[in-house]
Amino acid sequence: MELMIILFLLVLINLLLAVGRTSRKKWVGRTMSVISFLLLIVTFLFVIRALI
Repeated sequence: MELMIILFLLVLINLLLAVGRTSRKKWVGRTMSVISFLLLIVTFLFVIRALI
């Protein structure tokens, strides 16, 4: 179950970064980058949980 959550979060992070980089407004790109970074921390916590 954790593996599916991890994969979903990684795909979501990838999509957010792709949309954020192609956005013409700087604040949208910056916001999506911050959200992606926070989701990456959550993903690492799920990886640690899956390994234990």
